[in-house]
Amino acid sequence: MPRPRHLPPTPSASSSPPTVAPEPDRRHTGGWREASGRLGAIWDHCAVDAIIELERAAAAHWRGTEQQWLGGWLLRAADGFTARANSALPLGDPGLPLDGALAAVTGWYRARGLPAMIAVALPVRAEAGESRPDLDNQLSERCWPTRPGPAFVMTAELPGAPAPVGLAPGSVFRVDDEPDDSWLAMYHYRGQDRLPQAGRTVLMSASSQAFASIRSGGGREVLAIGRLSFGEGWAGITAVQVHPGRRRAGLGTALTAGLCAEAVRRGARRMFLQVEIANLAARALYERCGFRYSHRYHYRVAP
Repeated sequence: MPRPRHLPPTPSASSSPPTVAPEPDRRHTGGWREASGRLGAIWDHCAVDAIIELERAAAAHWRGTEQQWLGGWLLRAADGFTARANSALPLGDPGLPLDGALAAVTGWYRARGLPAMIAVALPVRAEAGESRPDLDNQLSERCWPTRPGPAFVMTAELPGAPAPVGLAPGSVFRVDDEPDDSWLAMYHYRGQDRLPQAGRTVLMSASSQAFASIRSGGGREVLAIGRLSFGEGWAGITAVQVHPGRRRAGLGTALTAGLCAEAVRRGARRMFLQVEIANLAARALYERCGFRYSHRYHYRVAP
C-alpha cells in the first residue's frame, strides 16, 4: 500500500526511543477544535487547551517505538503493545479534511499490521442533552466503534516535601533506574506471561523513568510494582501491579505514596495517571491519595 504522502518517511524501528518528525506549532489549536471538536458548551477554550497539553505531555511518557506526525495528529506504533503506544492522538489540525486524515491513519497502521485506533479525549461527564465532541461524533457516524476499557486521566498537585511511606515490618520500598528481572516478572500487561521486546522499549521511552517496588524477604519477594516517569513538566504513574495474593493489604496505597514521594524528591510538582473507569477500587485509592479527575478518553477503532 502506498505511504500517505502527507506523512514523513518511516524511520527504521530500534530499541532506542523513537525519532519523530518536528512537532507542529502548539499555538495553533483552532484547527483541532474544528477537526477534533467544536466543544461548545461542554468545555471552554481554557479547558480544551489544558487537556491538549496534558495529553501531549502524557504521550511523551509512554511513546511508541515508531512515531510520525500527520499535521497535528501523532501516530504511534509499538508492535501492538498497549493501546496508548499504538494509536493516533489528535493534538491539532491534521492538515487534511477528516476523511482524508482517517484514510491516512488507516493506511499507516495497516502497513504495520495493526488496527487503526484514535484516542479521543472527552469531558469527565456530559450533561443530559449535550452532544459528544465533534470528532467522537463523526467517528461514530463513520462506524468506528469504541474499544472496551475507557479510562479517566487523574492529576494531583504534589507537596513540597516527600510524605512518609507506611510499610509493614519486613517490607522495603525500592527504586531502580531500570526494571530488574523480578520487577519484569511481576508486570503482566493484560495477562501476558512474557513482556515483548517492544514492551521493554516503551517502558524506557520517557526522558527519564524509575521503577519502584515494594519487596519483602530481603528483597527476594516482589509484592507490588509501579513505573514513575518524568517529562514535559509532569511526573506520571504507570504499570502499577500488586501481587494477587497480597491485595487488600494496603500495598496499593503504600506504593502510590512511595511513587509520589520519589517524584517530589526528584523535583516534580504535578503528577498524572490513567485508570480504567471500571476499576472502582483503584479510583477510590487514588482519590484518597489526593488525585482528582481531569478528563476521560476512549479509543475509536477503524471498521
